[in-house]
Amino acid sequence: MKRSKKIEFRTTYTEHLIIQNKALKSGTSISEFLRNTAMGYPLSYKLTEDEIVVYKQLNQYADNFRRIGNLFKLGDTTGLKEACVETTKLIRTHLNKLK
Repeated sequence: MKRSKKIEFRTTYTEHLIIQNKALKSGTSISEFLRNTAMGYPLSYKLTEDEIVVYKQLNQYADNFRRIGNLFKLGDTTGLKEACVETTKLIRTHLNKLK
């Protein structure tokens, strides 16, 4: 649908910065952010670089623990021990980064 109507309104400098910052965080233009807010659409925010890194790490942990669970099902205890040691080393490495 073509948008042909224009709405203008005044804001303070601070209000403009807040709106601009929220639009930037949601990955949309100011117009799209205000339109979606006015229409009551849910806002979705883009993940920061740090959040993306943490998300990828959590996915890796989930995969590792899923593999450990599969080793339990298969009855392979030697592989289980190696996988546990590998996972604990990985977790310890990431925890040391937080110190």
